[in-house]
Amino acid sequence: MKKQRPTPAQLTQFGHDLLGPIVNLYFLRLHAHLLQTDPVADRILFLLRAGLRLKSLYEIWLACRDLALQEHVHLLRTSRLMAVKGTYAASPSLALTALGSELEGEPLDRIVRGLLRAEQSRETPLSIPEVPPQPLHDFLQSDAPTAERVRRHLRRQSRLFADYVEAVAGSAERLLLIDTGWRGTQQLLFEQAFDDWHWSGLYFGCIGRASISGEQPAAMTGLMFDTPLFDPDQPASILLQHRHLIESVFEPNVPSIERIDHSDIDRARKGRSETIREKRLADPAFDGVCAYLRKFATASPTEALDRYEGALRSLSRLISEPDTAAIALLARKPRSLDLGRTGAVGALLPACDRFPEDSPEQRVEDSLWPPGQAALEFSGQRRLRVQRRLLEKITLPAAPKTEDRVAIVTRTKDRPLLFRRAAESVSRQSYGNYVWVVVNDGGDPGPVRDILSETAIDPARILFCSFDDSQGMEAASNAGIRNSRSDLIVIHDDDDSWEPDFLARTVGFLGEHEALYDGVVTHSTHVTEEISNGSVIERDRKPFNGWLSTVQLAEMAVANSFPPIAFLYRRALWERLEGYDESLPVLGDWDFNLRFLLEADIGVLDAPLANYHHRTGTTAKDTYANSDLAARNPHIAYNALIRNKYLRGGAADPKLRALASLMGDAYLQEDLRARIESVRPAAMRPGTCEDVAALRSRLTAQRNELHRGRILLHMTVSEIIRSRGLSIGVDEMIRQLSGLADEYAETAGLSASTGRQADWTGSR
Repeated sequence: MKKQRPTPAQLTQFGHDLLGPIVNLYFLRLHAHLLQTDPVADRILFLLRAGLRLKSLYEIWLACRDLALQEHVHLLRTSRLMAVKGTYAASPSLALTALGSELEGEPLDRIVRGLLRAEQSRETPLSIPEVPPQPLHDFLQSDAPTAERVRRHLRRQSRLFADYVEAVAGSAERLLLIDTGWRGTQQLLFEQAFDDWHWSGLYFGCIGRASISGEQPAAMTGLMFDTPLFDPDQPASILLQHRHLIESVFEPNVPSIERIDHSDIDRARKGRSETIREKRLADPAFDGVCAYLRKFATASPTEALDRYEGALRSLSRLISEPDTAAIALLARKPRSLDLGRTGAVGALLPACDRFPEDSPEQRVEDSLWPPGQAALEFSGQRRLRVQRRLLEKITLPAAPKTEDRVAIVTRTKDRPLLFRRAAESVSRQSYGNYVWVVVNDGGDPGPVRDILSETAIDPARILFCSFDDSQGMEAASNAGIRNSRSDLIVIHDDDDSWEPDFLARTVGFLGEHEALYDGVVTHSTHVTEEISNGSVIERDRKPFNGWLSTVQLAEMAVANSFPPIAFLYRRALWERLEGYDESLPVLGDWDFNLRFLLEADIGVLDAPLANYHHRTGTTAKDTYANSDLAARNPHIAYNALIRNKYLRGGAADPKLRALASLMGDAYLQEDLRARIESVRPAAMRPGTCEDVAALRSRLTAQRNELHRGRILLHMTVSEIIRSRGLSIGVDEMIRQLSGLADEYAETAGLSASTGRQADWTGSR
C-alpha cells in the first residue's frame, strides 16, 4: 500500500495542534522539578543528542515567561556509546555487558569498527583487519592486535571522560540527567562508575529500569509516564506503541557523540557552555511545536492540562488505530542509528516479504510501530481487529484499585503571602502521590492562579475550585474533598506548613497500621509570627503538643489536642461522618475530631512534622488574622454551643450518651482549670501581694529564721543539760519539752501569734 506524503503545512499543523500541547505540559512539569534544584549542590545536564533540542525548546519556553535558563544548566557530551567508553575503566564488565545487550545479534566485526570509528578522520581512513566471530568479552581478553587497540582506545576515553565529568560537575554533589528516556542505561553506567556524585534522571518517559548484572539505576522519574506497559491511568503511556514519534521530534541533525578530547575538558573547566549547533533541515513538525510553545507557554496550569488532554485523545487514536493518512503524519522521519552504527531505520517496514518465511504478522511484530505496520498490511475491519489486539497485548491487566493518593485540601481567601508559603510546603513533600485541591473561598482568584502557575508542583496534581462568595471554612473543606478522589485526606490551611517528610511518614504509618488506626497525627511546632511590610517575620518557635502520645476521646472532650495541619485520615471516615459541620464558623475541626473518635482511633507519630502558625498584631478585619486570635473571639461561644449539642443529643442517641457524659465532666475540669488560672494573676495584682520575686525572697528569709531559731534552741538546751549535769540527749529533751509547750504558753499568757510575732521581731 503506497503511503501518502503530507504537505509541510499539514506537518506543521500536526506538530502545533497535537505534539505542541504535550511538549508544553512536559516543560511545565520539568520546570516544576528544576525549580527545586540547588544552583550550588546540583548540576542539570541535558544529554546529547536529544538534549540539544530539549534545551533549545526549554529556552523558548522560559523566554516566553520572561525567565532565563538557570546557571547550573549544561549540555553533557555523551551518548549510549560514549557512556560505555567513559565507564569502561571503572566498570569494564558492566560497560561491555551493556554494549552487548544493546547490539545483540550484531556481528563482532561491526561492533569493533563502531567502537573505533571515532579514531577515523578525513585524512586517516579507518583501517581494521577483519575480526572473526566470537563473544565480545572473549575478544577483548585476547592478545590480538586489534583487541589491544580497542582496549587502548577504551581506557583512554575512560580517563578523558572521567576528567570531563569532574570538570562539568565542579563543586556539585548531585548530577541530574535530562533526556527522553527510556530505561536509564546511561544513568546506571554513570552511577556505577562515578560514585562520587549522586545521580538522578528526569525523563520524558520511563518504560521500566535497565538491569545489568543485577544492578539498576536509582532515582528515575518519568515526567509524562512511568510504566513498562500501557496504563490507562497514565494516558501518555500510549506513546509506548510509537516511541519513535517522540524520538524523532527531539532528535537534532547532529552526529552522535563518540569521543571526548582535551578541548572538551578545558571548555568545561572554564565554565564555557557547549557551542554545538544543529544543521537544520526541513522539519515542519518540530517547527509546529516551537510555534505552539511561543503561543501557549504562558498558559495557566489548568489551561495547559486541558489542551494536553484534548491533544492526547486525538493523538492516541492516531497512534493505536492509524489509517494510511495517519501513517503519513506519524512515520515521516527515519530514526538515525547510534552505538557506532551508520544509517537510519524507519518506523515501518516495506509491506513485502524480506525472506521466504516472512509474513504480514511477522512484519507487524518486527516493526518499531506495530499499529502503523498493521495499517500497511491490512485494511477494513481486519486492520482494526489487529490494532486493537496489539493494544490489548501491551495494556496493563486491570487490577483492584489500591489507591493511596492523598487529597490535600487548602482553603484560602485573599491571603497570597501565606498561600505562597503553603504552596512551597506542598511542593517540598518527599511523597508525591497526591492531588492538591485549592479552594478559593470567595476571594480574588487572580493571585491564587498566579501562584499556582509559578509553583514547583506538577499541574496535573493541582485541582483549583473557586467560589464567588465565601462558603465558610467547613463548607470549603467539604467542597474540596468532594471534588477529589483519594483514600486519604488532610486539611492544609493556607497559613500553616509541613516538614518535607510529613506525607511520607503519615501515609507510611497508616499503611503499616491499617487494621488499627483510621487517622494519624504528628506532633506540631507552634510558630509565632507577624506580618510587616509585606513579609512574614517569625518571632518564636516552640513545641505545641510534644506531650501527646495517644489521642483519647475523654481528652478530646476537654479540648482539641492537635491542629488540622497535623491530621491525616481515611476518606471512608469523612464519608461515614458526612463531612464537616458546615453550620460551624469555627471549631469545626474539634467537632469533626469528636465524631471521628466515636467511630475510629487515631495514632500518634512522635515527630514534629507539622508547623502551626499564629500571627500577632492582627485584628478581626485583617485577612491575615488567625480565627482564634482575632478580636471578639467566637471560639468561646461555639465551644458552649458544641458542648450543649452533644449534651442534648445524648438524651436521644445512645451513641452520643457516653460523649455527653464526657463533655459534662470535661466542662467541670476546664472550669476548674480556668478558676485556678484566674487566681494566680489576681494574687499577683499590684496592691494585693508581692510579686513572685518578692514572695520568693520573703519565703527564703523565713526559712533562714526558722533554721536560726532551731540552732538557738539547740544551744540553750545543751547549756541547761551541761550546767545541771543531766544525762539526757539534746534531741530527747527538746521532744519532752515540746509536749509541755501549749501548757506553758497558756500559764504564761502567751499566744501563738504573739510568740511568732515576737520571734520574728526579735530575729530581725
